Amino acid sequence: MKIPRYWAQESGSAQDPRGKWFKLAIWRWSDASQDDAVLSAQARVRELVERIKAGQTLDRYSYGERPLREEIIQGVSGDSGKEAGILTRNAYGATVLNASNAMFVDIDFKEQGALSSLSAQVQKLRGQAVPSEEDRTVAAIEQWAARNPGLGVRVYRTFGGLRCLMTNELFEPTQESSLAILRELKSDPLYITLCRDQGCFRARLSPKPWRCGAGKPPSKYPWQDFNAEMRFRAWDEKYRATSAKFAVCRLIKQIGSPEVHPDIQPILSTHDQMSCVESDLTLA
Repeated sequence: MKIPRYWAQESGSAQDPRGKWFKLAIWRWSDASQDDAVLSAQARVRELVERIKAGQTLDRYSYGERPLREEIIQGVSGDSGKEAGILTRNAYGATVLNASNAMFVDIDFKEQGALSSLSAQVQKLRGQAVPSEEDRTVAAIEQWAARNPGLGVRVYRTFGGLRCLMTNELFEPTQESSLAILRELKSDPLYITLCRDQGCFRARLSPKPWRCGAGKPPSKYPWQDFNAEMRFRAWDEKYRATSAKFAVCRLIKQIGSPEVHPDIQPILSTHDQMSCVESDLTLA
């Protein structure tokens, strides 16, 4: 999993041969120490300054091409002590479970357009049953599971779609065979990219702040200074109190084998407990 423990930002500026000035703000990371992250950021700034002076084109990062800047909350380990996942806090303050080999599948529902709604109304007038998008998607997952016997799949309802967890087999998030399963189950394309590039599967465990009235956090990790962190901590305390009234997902059904792999059990337990899976709380 590409989840660095230390981050540092360094800035600089340079002028290219045509006289155009560039301002640089570079983030770099390290698992060794804060000092190592600082040295890495400084080295990157020096490298880019030289490239600008030489008239070279700078690279542009896109989604998933570098580690996400997320605060590490704690590790998730089983009885053996082996770390199976890491809890982090994402850019908008929600808790996320990052799993090494426990495959989560994120499936978003499409918004119902005018034509879809009109078609559904016509079917109802004709006395025809109109399966919901949830029903159709669950049926597709069951059909997929029938073609892949032996796998255990837990299916959850989320605010905007479905979430699946493969419970009895480990998967490598960077392998094409794993990515192919995500695509077959119609997982969100950005999620698939993130799994591949970050080397882990992910599942949000706490509600999106704006869905439970908490608003967005006042600052982001890594914080620029102590005051920025304190503003976030104050917001987070209110967010946790507010989000406790909501659930992230609700279990719909278990498909296939009920067996749970021992390395997946701590992921499953953490996910179901923190997501309030068995509650009747409103999804957010």
